[in-house]
Amino acid sequence: YLDMHNYFRAQYGASALAWSDDLQAAAQSYADSCVFANPGDALGAVGTNMAAGTGTFEPTAAVQLFMSDESSYSAANPTYSHFTQVVWKATTELGCAAALCDSIFDAPATYHVCVYNPAGNIIGEAE
Repeated sequence: YLDMHNYFRAQYGASALAWSDDLQAAAQSYADSCVFANPGDALGAVGTNMAAGTGTFEPTAAVQLFMSDESSYSAANPTYSHFTQVVWKATTELGCAAALCDSIFDAPATYHVCVYNPAGNIIGEAE
């Protein structure tokens, strides 16, 4: 997770993230819940990205899915997305985890959750 995030962040002039065991533990706890929805404030004042897929759905595929929102981003009219959270310049820490879930799709799925600190995607602070 970390290497992929930092690879994409470097392309946008954002500093490398540091891995956080605390954020990873929060991500694991949320992934284990198998709730495929934004956790809101349940994890605290952090940012989150989530992705789920059936079959072979590795961490690299999850991060690439986060980055796929890049094609719909416009600096002239910024909208916040998975992509903007990945490259948000003020974010300094990352923790991610995965769980196998039977309740997201009709088939077993791998559910990836990434937690970011500080949170990105703050209205009025587009970076």
